[in-house]
Amino acid sequence: MSNSAPVCTMFVDFRAAFDQLWFLGCIGLRNLGIPSSFLSWIEVWLNNRRCFIEINGNKSHCFSIEKGGPQGSVLTPTLFITYNCDMCSSLSGCINHFFADDLAEIMAGQLGINYSSQCLDLEKRIKVFLDNLDYYSCLSDQPINFNKTKAMFSARAIGHRKFFINFLQDTMNIIEWTSEYKYLSYIISPKLGWGKFLKYMMTKIRQRISLIKSFKIFGCSSSYLRKTLFLSHVLPIFTWIYPIYPLLSENQQNDLSHFLLYFT
Repeated sequence: MSNSAPVCTMFVDFRAAFDQLWFLGCIGLRNLGIPSSFLSWIEVWLNNRRCFIEINGNKSHCFSIEKGGPQGSVLTPTLFITYNCDMCSSLSGCINHFFADDLAEIMAGQLGINYSSQCLDLEKRIKVFLDNLDYYSCLSDQPINFNKTKAMFSARAIGHRKFFINFLQDTMNIIEWTSEYKYLSYIISPKLGWGKFLKYMMTKIRQRISLIKSFKIFGCSSSYLRKTLFLSHVLPIFTWIYPIYPLLSENQQNDLSHFLLYFT
């Protein structure tokens, strides 16, 4: 975007990502140099799982499952990341950001040509990317949630994109353009500003501190409990803002510093 080229950021959502973990596909872990003892342990942990369906207190018969890991297990997302570690190498021509089951892809138009030609080039790159992503999704048996997959258009030039994007020319799966997206709890906008995110976080901090103070008013808490609540539910928000502090404008940094001093 700094080079005046239009940029598209694609936020891909996988349908029930951890529940779609393919057991037989994990054979690819052998090529990653994982010790055989660990592979045997993972195989035992995954195989021979059974489950049942309960509706209004009525349970079905138990049946075997060949996909998905236990919810709440730390090994399930770790195994998902390891299983899909080759995804970024399969999606060329873009910058990949892959965190657990959250995938963001950034593509830019060609440099050195006029804006209209850059948009046409960007459209071609997006379609190639979607074709590669759909192909990888079929090979890994990891379906994509088309309804939650969004795209964001960013450009220094005034104007909006003039094209539609969809998977495999299927008009039923047109990807929606969005003006902002919440990715890893950060609110991202086309102009890459942090104003909305800071306002959202400050509002959340005020609400939580007001709730903690209300406990003192009703006399149902101690200073130790209020301190514990602050460290558990308020301080982590400040910690979440800290990584983007150098990216903020001078005014935003000053406002945030005053805001922090006021509440601490």
